[in-house]
Amino acid sequence: MSSAHLAIDLGASSGRVMLGVLSGDPATLTLEEAHRFEHEPLWTPAGLVWDLTTLWRELLTGVRKGATTARQASVPLRSIGVDTWAVDWALVSPGGDLLGLPRCYRDPRHALARDRFLKEYPGGVEGLYERIGIQPQPFNTLFQLVARRESSPALFASAPAGTKIALLPDLLHDWLGGRLACERTNASSTNLLDPLTGDWDRALFASLGLAADLLPDLVDPGTVLGPIRPELAALLDLSAEVQIVAPATHDTASAVAAAPALNADPGTWAYLSSGTWSLLGVELDKPLTSPAAFAVPFTNERGVGGQTRFLRNIGGLWLLQELRRDLRQAGETYSFAELAELARSAEPLRTVIDPNAAVLAEPGDAMRKLRALASAAGEPVPESAGQLARCCLESLALCYAQTIDLIETLTPARIETLLVFGGGVKNELLNELTAAAIGRPVMLGPSEATAIGNLLVQAQGLGLIESLQAIRAIVERSFPSRRVQPLASEAWRAAHSRYELIVGAAAPTST
Repeated sequence: MSSAHLAIDLGASSGRVMLGVLSGDPATLTLEEAHRFEHEPLWTPAGLVWDLTTLWRELLTGVRKGATTARQASVPLRSIGVDTWAVDWALVSPGGDLLGLPRCYRDPRHALARDRFLKEYPGGVEGLYERIGIQPQPFNTLFQLVARRESSPALFASAPAGTKIALLPDLLHDWLGGRLACERTNASSTNLLDPLTGDWDRALFASLGLAADLLPDLVDPGTVLGPIRPELAALLDLSAEVQIVAPATHDTASAVAAAPALNADPGTWAYLSSGTWSLLGVELDKPLTSPAAFAVPFTNERGVGGQTRFLRNIGGLWLLQELRRDLRQAGETYSFAELAELARSAEPLRTVIDPNAAVLAEPGDAMRKLRALASAAGEPVPESAGQLARCCLESLALCYAQTIDLIETLTPARIETLLVFGGGVKNELLNELTAAAIGRPVMLGPSEATAIGNLLVQAQGLGLIESLQAIRAIVERSFPSRRVQPLASEAWRAAHSRYELIVGAAAPTST
């Protein structure tokens, strides 16, 4: 029997509600976009915060549209699940009230809080990494909590009994009707989860001076959290039997679950979730927290099926998003496709920078930052929009190549293929540059991998799919992939050497 599921997939700059219909034997998944919207954080006197009311309104609009489409197709809607970016959180009282708006991870005060915390932490930054396995990035929930406690101590002191910390997908699940609980793939990004036990590191949390009962219960991907709220079912014309199911609520974990890698031997493929962030890594059976892994920097996050996602966070298409916004403010308006064509026409490998430079992580003034980084590195300064865009894309491709080489150095993996999925699949130039830089084939998977993984993990939670392997088999049957073959080039080999010199001399990164 066919079943319909709704994936609410929220990225840091846009959101979408996707309807998935699972049918057939062997099962296949069809995907239809119900609703898509843009959003962004807002500056307020309290800092950079997320516009939750806009997100909630757009989410409900998408659920209503998706449910209508499923009903018209005579397919029962069985479940709804939310995934988002990681680390950001809110305090929720037992009555459901928010105690303050959730801050955006790009708020610059988080970096100052991290530095203060690590200065006092026994063993310093290396000790924390060995303990948790997560790179101590300024935006991690741990450091956000430190910053918030310092700036707003009354927020925690006056919180009523039963108040919980809710990561954003957990908050939205609670609003939809499921019980408030934190799903483990997202919890692993907080810098507060024990990587071996999969439970909260309560001693570390206690060192923040916060009450232990602020931590919510933990659940695994595929956990059924409960039925939709009756008032929402009536408002949206849904069956009261629709279940709220936690997918892998970390968007990258959902995307990796949908990697079309069924026929590839373990250890022979790496994945690249290509979007606002680029996350490049491999699946391991257990965390790797060696000093060499810390130095890269690599991080260890949980995946579906208990796997460890050993990966590196890379600046990603955020660079192009910021460049496009900066150009628009300067009076030059381009679509992403137009910007990519300008980059294609620009001189190859003219300017290389460190795409993970700390200065690029904060919004605003992208052209000046890119030119300053080029000048500091002794590279030709990019002037035109095409030169600036090509600089971003080629620098990302070189970072991908360096990261794959480092994975092979640190793990038994010997990477034959890079699987790319996410919105970056649509950027043909970036994928061609990536294949040339890494010297290996690039397999392009579905651009909506996150939503696909979200939907199929929901179905697994309802007992409709047996395993992660079965999920990936459905992805292969349902969404054809294509390959981009590398073109060997002496110019790329020379560019590798330039890149290594530049990042070797670069300041410590924040991404």
